[in-house]
Amino acid sequence: MIRVPALAAIALSLAGTGGLHAQTDPVRTLVTQPTLNFFGLPGLMDMPSAGAMPDGTLGFTVAHFANQTRGTLSFQVLPRVTATFRYAGVEGFNPEPGPGGVNQTLPDGEYFFDRSFDIHWLALEEGGWWPAIAIGIRDIAGTGVYGSEYIVATRHFGANDQLAVTAGIGWGRLGERSPLGAPFGERPALDFGEGGTVSFDQFFRGDAAPFGGIEWQATDRLRLQVEYSSDLYTREIADGIIEIDSPVNFGATYQLGRNATIGAHYLYGNTFGVSLSLVIDPRAPAADSLTTSAPNPVAPRPRQSQPYGTDWVAQPDGPAILRDNVARLMEEEGLELVGLALDQRRAVLRVRNTRYQYESMALGRALRVLSITMPHSVEVFEIVFVVEGMDVSRVRLNRSDIEALEHAPGGADALLARAVVEDPLRARDPELIEIMEPGRRFTWGVSPYVETALFDPETPIRGDIGIRAEARYVLGGGFVADGEVRARIAGNLDEQRLVNPPIASPTAPYPVRTDAYRYNQESDARVERLTLTHYGRPATNLYSRVTLGYLERMYAGVSGELLWRPVDSRLGLGVEVNHVWQRDFDGGFGLQDYSITMGHVSAYYQIGEDFEAQLDVGRYLAGDLGATLRLERVFENGWRVGAFATFTDVDFDDFGEGSFDKGITLDIPLGWTAGNSTRENLAATVRPVLRDGGATLNIDGRLNPLVTDYHQPRLEDTRGMVWR
Repeated sequence: MIRVPALAAIALSLAGTGGLHAQTDPVRTLVTQPTLNFFGLPGLMDMPSAGAMPDGTLGFTVAHFANQTRGTLSFQVLPRVTATFRYAGVEGFNPEPGPGGVNQTLPDGEYFFDRSFDIHWLALEEGGWWPAIAIGIRDIAGTGVYGSEYIVATRHFGANDQLAVTAGIGWGRLGERSPLGAPFGERPALDFGEGGTVSFDQFFRGDAAPFGGIEWQATDRLRLQVEYSSDLYTREIADGIIEIDSPVNFGATYQLGRNATIGAHYLYGNTFGVSLSLVIDPRAPAADSLTTSAPNPVAPRPRQSQPYGTDWVAQPDGPAILRDNVARLMEEEGLELVGLALDQRRAVLRVRNTRYQYESMALGRALRVLSITMPHSVEVFEIVFVVEGMDVSRVRLNRSDIEALEHAPGGADALLARAVVEDPLRARDPELIEIMEPGRRFTWGVSPYVETALFDPETPIRGDIGIRAEARYVLGGGFVADGEVRARIAGNLDEQRLVNPPIASPTAPYPVRTDAYRYNQESDARVERLTLTHYGRPATNLYSRVTLGYLERMYAGVSGELLWRPVDSRLGLGVEVNHVWQRDFDGGFGLQDYSITMGHVSAYYQIGEDFEAQLDVGRYLAGDLGATLRLERVFENGWRVGAFATFTDVDFDDFGEGSFDKGITLDIPLGWTAGNSTRENLAATVRPVLRDGGATLNIDGRLNPLVTDYHQPRLEDTRGMVWR
């Protein structure tokens, strides 16, 4: 299930004009960007090929033929590893045999919906005389309806690699037509069950059959495909979904604009199909360029053999003039001045970055402001980044390095290499000027919202639109008051029924999440959240948060968090403890009887420049004990694509469909879609099934994502933007 207020905006941003640019000639296009097949993986139509999308790209594919529709989200996790999540619907299909082994077809108009995950590994890249070779597994953790495995090879021919020839061998569904035998043993009978488990005993077992095909890059945009399919669609034929008159399929795809491709196909000798795919490169912004105001240039000091004078210190109105000049230029740069302290040789600027997605860009602009405003004798500049009232990092640089490196080749790398990044609590500030500006204490806004719910078997896509009002007041001393109310205008979320009924078992968990639909049914207006939060720095390398109030739509209570995270470390450790009560369904201030104390011990680790891992171990909302592992691919511009899986002591039989909690997360910076500078993000979490096991609280303002953006690893990752 996915619930996200800005889902429509995400869809628009992904379907925009950005992403991968269409090449203007057919040179090696089949190699650099393979066709995405009906399963959202590199391939022809129904069959796979040995290819990979460019590293880090996302693919969105929809294919329809013979009363079945498949929608797939694909992600190139690593240069050779592609992972997918698929949601498919087949009208009148019932894959599980009934009594006596006889299939029982669903009535017309009723659909079988299936969720599944795939993995595709490019084991060998094409080169010299040898082909590319890939190994894949379909439907790893689903019902097994599309369960299959394959080994496939692809080789390109022609002066410009316009022709791609593919041949492979498949198991499971791909091992049905003219099998060659079972080289790795018999395949156990498929147990559909509730889905969500990994059937290791099925992989590469049973009959193996050949498949293959040819693809030709006819023009810079048009590709033609022909394939020999080894999938007999045995279960679909039994239910009258499809007829197979020929194993040969024909297709043509045409690239529209920069990232969209449409396809038309003639399949299995008697049916037509259509497909649409979008391929997005998070590193290529939807807008053609980043549009933001040009920064003020660094103001170099005049060269002289004697030390710079310090007479300015004795000037009566000197501190006030400096303060006003800094405040004016900071406002022009879109940065909030929090504090300024200096003496004859050193200046410390406290700044709140509310505009720039690239943290190093905010750093570069703050340094320029100091170079323009500070007296010549001030040689050391220190920028302290402030988040929610907490000083989270201090960046120290010599002014002479800033003057020398602004226009030097490789200047951004050299500047960050000379910077000292440390915990602000380790250094004492000068005392000549010390101001603490309140900034914008009160902010508010009114905007529309879109809330969606996916994967309801009755109606796979439901949604509401409405109006929300938000307000925030910074009280000072680390205290922040925050609230949001919503009013629904139109939609059908209130028609949603209990999608996955709780298991009728005395050991089944309390419905801490599966009754979420009732909040839509019993109120059109609600208090989404209303909290008072305190953020603090109890000691060096330590951060704290305490939140009290209506934490989220379903729960109210108190949440406390402590994070250990050195500014120069890739490792962080945290602990969170919450005591909450379930809120009334009407969205007001009432509470129900259910309450629980829960929380986690967490470890965070940044793996290289591209990945972040998080492990949570503790107690969940239903009282179950277990662990959650999260892995995210992080891009310099703020894009995040991740996955998570939670395993607890809830028995698989009690958990129900899905067996364990799992999902995919997307974070898309608004600046990527519009090309301007903003720190606002669109966020989505896609869960195949919403269940009670492994459920957590949805709390705003957790510490780790707040503070790490300005720590040394992240500043180094975005160092290329320091002079932008």
